[in-house]
Amino acid sequence: MITGQSPTLRWKPNQDGQVRTMEEATEIAKRWGIDISGDVVFNIDDEEYPTLDANTTAHGPSVARGVRERVVWSDFVHKFTGKVPFVIRPDILRSDEAIVAVYAHEMHELSWLRPRLQADGMPFTAFLEHTSPGRTGNLHDEAWDVADALVERMRLEAKR
Repeated sequence: MITGQSPTLRWKPNQDGQVRTMEEATEIAKRWGIDISGDVVFNIDDEEYPTLDANTTAHGPSVARGVRERVVWSDFVHKFTGKVPFVIRPDILRSDEAIVAVYAHEMHELSWLRPRLQADGMPFTAFLEHTSPGRTGNLHDEAWDVADALVERMRLEAKR
């Protein structure tokens, strides 16, 4: 499998030009087998004051720790909502392939991190090694492979 620090496929826009709502995006992701637990919420990035740049499709909770500190599950949970928040770029909603890829990527990372962070956490440096772009073969890399494979499956099924 090709390993990439970003998706290797160009996502096709929806043929009818339709822009999905966040609710529709979540349903599309679930329809393609992506497990989105009840404590996860996806939000659209603010178009007026965006937090995501043109090269970042989404991000999960921001975690800031000292080099010697540990990342634990409570670092991922928003203290007022009790949810694990993810933010996606607005243009992702213009493509069902992009929706599936981004949700698959984020949920793959979260499903690997959750049990480790809920147990006794991990050193901040290890967390960065697993989740940062630019580190070939890490969790972030693997999550894009999972996303690409799912988009390829979508394309195969669309041809049937």
